[in-house]
Amino acid sequence: MKVGIALLEKLNIYFDNAATTPALALGEFGGGNPSSPHGLGIQAERALGAARSGIACVLGCSPGEVVFTSGGTESNNLAILGFALANKRRDLEVFAEAWEHPSVLEPVRAAKNMGICGGRMICFSHVSHETGDIRDISAAARAAKKNYPDAVVFVDGVQGFCKEYVCLDDVDLYSFSGHKIHGGSGVGGLYVRNGLRLIPAMYGGGQEGGLRAGTENVSGIVRMAEAAKVLGGALSDNRKRVSDVKAKMMELLDELPDVHINAMGEDVSPYILNMSFIGIRGETLVHILSEKGVYVSMGAACRSRSKKKSALEEMGFCVERAQSAVRFSFSHMNTVQEAEIAKEVVSKSVAEMRRVLGGRGA
Repeated sequence: MKVGIALLEKLNIYFDNAATTPALALGEFGGGNPSSPHGLGIQAERALGAARSGIACVLGCSPGEVVFTSGGTESNNLAILGFALANKRRDLEVFAEAWEHPSVLEPVRAAKNMGICGGRMICFSHVSHETGDIRDISAAARAAKKNYPDAVVFVDGVQGFCKEYVCLDDVDLYSFSGHKIHGGSGVGGLYVRNGLRLIPAMYGGGQEGGLRAGTENVSGIVRMAEAAKVLGGALSDNRKRVSDVKAKMMELLDELPDVHINAMGEDVSPYILNMSFIGIRGETLVHILSEKGVYVSMGAACRSRSKKKSALEEMGFCVERAQSAVRFSFSHMNTVQEAEIAKEVVSKSVAEMRRVLGGRGA
């Protein structure tokens, strides 16, 4: 009955947290430029140092190995192109699966097109942005270096940071982003193992150890570090919370025919649920749910504008399954009650669309 009453009201259920998360109400830093020698500049420098130490604590690395950037895309570009430029005289390769995020695939392609794809770099995601598949990054890095002792391992950690436990053993580079952890947009970072040489994409005042010129976004960095502290300290509790939300949405498997969960393995993040509703285009369902106040996506926002094969097709799923896929992605701020309501909205919307189309389950 409560669900029925709720459906009479305008809904606002946000299940697109893999795209971006609502920012937590965290304090802001209003000081000066950390490169300035006066009192406010020194205050800013200390705030920046504290934030760097906080992020390093979450990652399990030293503060000097943390480089702040404008977000995950810049971090991924710095890792891949920075490494390729630093090793352009070596006739080796950069490897990345075809279903990785565009901010990984495009710099790899750019490096090859510019003829600077030197060194041996192996790229993979901590958590798949499409299906939520989790990779044991330390084990994967160790296996990669067993086969290729000279390899540098880069992990796109944007979907895993503060959601999965991080072990950087044998990992050389690991990216993260503020707006995926409720820390606000326009800020991110990159773990760079001590001793690894990268060539910066920008030159200027030598900030961030010379790897990222330009005045740091101290306020944004402080917010991101505070969010990382909050989420990192409650990682187990948050996983349990979103697992319950995901489990409720997975009940759609029993309520509708021809519904499939898309994943490559058994170890899948509780934060992401990719489902195909056969006979209905995912794009159409996303728009219908949006009109009803339930916000989901078809996958990576950066990839949705592309005319190329979808990530699911690259993973080996058939075209029909890929085209009918919708990605639900959760945060610790979501509730089981929201999932109960969203599940009912999805179930009714799919059933109605199938009746109209004369498709499965009509």
